[in-house]
Amino acid sequence: MAAIYPLYRRLRNGASLYRIEAEDRFTELQRVGAGWLVHVVVADRYPERVRLSELILASDHGVEPATEAEFQAAWAVRRSPF
Repeated sequence: MAAIYPLYRRLRNGASLYRIEAEDRFTELQRVGAGWLVHVVVADRYPERVRLSELILASDHGVEPATEAEFQAAWAVRRSPF
């Protein structure tokens, strides 16, 4: 069965939140101080594809499901890395 996107994940330590938009891309919000940096990743290389697969399956023991509300709350105080 195919996944229904977007999917939301977080690191257990709270350092990152993820919104998985498709089988080949995700947005990471990385906590930096009181704000969040945004990283948009297009998984066109093998390491990125492996990481995306781990996020989708939540197979990495440090990854757990998150909610859209959690992601949106962090998105509201994000910072551009540029």
